[in-house]
Amino acid sequence: MGSPDAPLHGALRSFMEQRVVPQDVPLQWMPPTSLRRAMESLRNGTLDVLLLTSGSTDRGPGIGTFGWTYLRTHPHLAVRRDSALRRVPRLSALAGMEIGWVAGSTIPPGLDQVAIRWQGLAVTDWQGANLRKLQAGRVDAVFFENEYSPRYYARTEQVDIRLVRLPMPERAFFMAYSLKSDRAAIARFDRVAGAAFSGEQFRQFLEQYTVRPAQG
Repeated sequence: MGSPDAPLHGALRSFMEQRVVPQDVPLQWMPPTSLRRAMESLRNGTLDVLLLTSGSTDRGPGIGTFGWTYLRTHPHLAVRRDSALRRVPRLSALAGMEIGWVAGSTIPPGLDQVAIRWQGLAVTDWQGANLRKLQAGRVDAVFFENEYSPRYYARTEQVDIRLVRLPMPERAFFMAYSLKSDRAAIARFDRVAGAAFSGEQFRQFLEQYTVRPAQG
């Protein structure tokens, strides 16, 4: 999370500052940016590591991915509390719906075969912005690859939602890095972060983080 005038923050940064940085892995946090710009920054070497990626591990020329996964989640739709949508037995039931997501990201397998009217946002605060659109009735639902983000953002944005789990495989989250980065530094990050995120350590941290009282 973050904005052009506020530093990057959230569960992932907090976890890494507690479990990774003290292990001789100093990190410089860059300002939030869109997914499209982040991928380009990896390719040209102006960004060393991208913390939040999912889907295909093949991110194209100039980009590598670490061989470990730090979180597995279930895709959900966030809908308004008064929505008639209670369950989705088949993805085809979503045909014709206007669904918000992040611009520049590949539509997950299965959903790409459904005639959904996707509404993509390229802003850094796309999750909160999409929930505000949902509250205003400008979209029918918002797609999330996990069950944690919509609960957190709905609470902080004060949007009353209901989550509907989708009949889709788990989504795995991993980190990517620039092939132009210093190899020794990337290897050290790989070793330390891989150990810190092993098992259920981050999931347990995330579950505690997302139930904390909202700040501000």
